[in-house]
Amino acid sequence: MLDVNKLVKATKNKAQEWVNKGFVVANNAAERVLYKDNLILSDKSDYDIIAEKGLMTVKRYRTLNAASIDVDGQEVPVAADTKRVPLVFVPPLGATAQIFDLMPTRSLVRYYLARGYDCYLIDWGDPNRSHAGLTFEDYVTDWMPHAVEAVARTSGQKDFSLFGYCMGGLFCLLYAAWSKNEHLTNLVTVASPIDVQQVGPAGKIMTVMHHAAKILSRVNNAPVSSMIRPEHLHVPGRLVAISFKLTNPLGSLISYWDLLTSMGDREELSEHTTMSNWFEDMADYPGGMIQEIISKLAVGNQFAEGVVNINGGKAYFSDIKANLMSFAGDNDKIVGIRAARHLLDVVGSQDKSFYVVPGGHAGVFGGSSASQYAWAMSADWLDSRSC
Repeated sequence: MLDVNKLVKATKNKAQEWVNKGFVVANNAAERVLYKDNLILSDKSDYDIIAEKGLMTVKRYRTLNAASIDVDGQEVPVAADTKRVPLVFVPPLGATAQIFDLMPTRSLVRYYLARGYDCYLIDWGDPNRSHAGLTFEDYVTDWMPHAVEAVARTSGQKDFSLFGYCMGGLFCLLYAAWSKNEHLTNLVTVASPIDVQQVGPAGKIMTVMHHAAKILSRVNNAPVSSMIRPEHLHVPGRLVAISFKLTNPLGSLISYWDLLTSMGDREELSEHTTMSNWFEDMADYPGGMIQEIISKLAVGNQFAEGVVNINGGKAYFSDIKANLMSFAGDNDKIVGIRAARHLLDVVGSQDKSFYVVPGGHAGVFGGSSASQYAWAMSADWLDSRSC
């Protein structure tokens, strides 16, 4: 026989459960719309600014005050001793430096601090249209030497390691080739495009551009890139973000669905908001750098040739002698494996290695499995080379 009282009670309990869930969803949704910054977890590690020049700042991260840290569900013990050779992180342009300290449980900075490294980060700042004239010369021959000097002064060590992601890896390589700094001991690059003519369908376009631009340059007796003023090539951060999303439109749609399903859990919502903020809140790309990318990568493919025109001279990748470790993502739609692997053919390093690890262009560096692959592998590799 049907127990009406039990049925009524169960119905009331279920209704109350749905009301409570609805309240949580509504509250989280309101916070997401009105107070989005409250949900963002990036850039929370403690640091001191040790140098500034132009837009650039150099951060030194403070040691962790914990016995261990959580890295994507894995407990990582905090080393008691600090490695002798300091480690300098170099971010790309467009994408902000926050990917190095994305969230407390997925922070490359915190991971390396736990592994016993003295960690620094070069932050390129937030350029606007007034900075359209910035070029490789500003970043590589002016700001990076200033940063390296500050690291040496602060750490008390002349030797140092560089760790660059995407365009940040190109900055590291160009600095190493141009400066011939004998104290650059180790160099790690992740998803850095060396041979742009090998970047999938875009590479074929680059090849056509390469030949067409050479003809046009001869006709006009001037480089193609000089025919357009830098301020007309300046790319706002919003367009950079849209371009990035267009490389994986399905992933963007899935991300919106994930946003809806995370509304009932504030922790999940906070993680989703942090990740999406990194994809959406991108910095402007200076027009001068767009000119340089056209002339040095798209047209000249100079990085693939291992000889780059810079600062009135030439930087030879064969002059790079630092120990080298390079990574590419197995599902990277922006920088393919062949585009990244070519680096080993042009550097002068004797100790050099290349690995393909899981992930797309962002995932290989900041995804949920990055700590098990690119992070752990590079830290293990650096350990014996940083004493």
